[in-house]
Amino acid sequence: MVEKKQDIDEIRRVLEDMRQEYWESLEEVEGAAEESREFLIFRLGKERFGIAAEAVREVVRMPARLVPVPRVAAHIRGVFNLRGQILAVTDLGCLLGLSASAIGSTVRLVVVEAAGLNTALLAEKVEGLRRIASADIEPLTAGLGDFPREDAEGQVVETSGLVVLLNLERIFTHPDFVVNEKID
Repeated sequence: MVEKKQDIDEIRRVLEDMRQEYWESLEEVEGAAEESREFLIFRLGKERFGIAAEAVREVVRMPARLVPVPRVAAHIRGVFNLRGQILAVTDLGCLLGLSASAIGSTVRLVVVEAAGLNTALLAEKVEGLRRIASADIEPLTAGLGDFPREDAEGQVVETSGLVVLLNLERIFTHPDFVVNEKID
């Protein structure tokens, strides 16, 4: 009987150790997830940019025709219908001091939602999703055209070059982005 009680106590200790290891491993996984984020990397001209993956809804081909919208800012290239939703096509290149994006066969539209706004961003080439460690993100060394540096989350230096990580929440609320004003 004493031996049975010792066996039961030993089983309880082993189970408690296993339970403790399990919870510690979960904490490590959660900690690792907080230390990195996923970004969609894309090109505008020769520059590479990243936007937080949680803002991306989908990537679609450029429609055959964009409907031009008169009297809007130059960064709005037109609108199109995506499964019943009318979306503006936004050329971030115009906003960031780059030349207007060329529309060719490789152009994709990155449908995003941020700051309560849905729009499709022109991307000359989408490279894909990349997990970036928070420790690898450095402060931006140069501005983004007329946009302040705070509108970027930072930059990451990779072997294939520099990636500027954009903060869509801040960009979409920037006065130059707002399109509900009359443009003369």
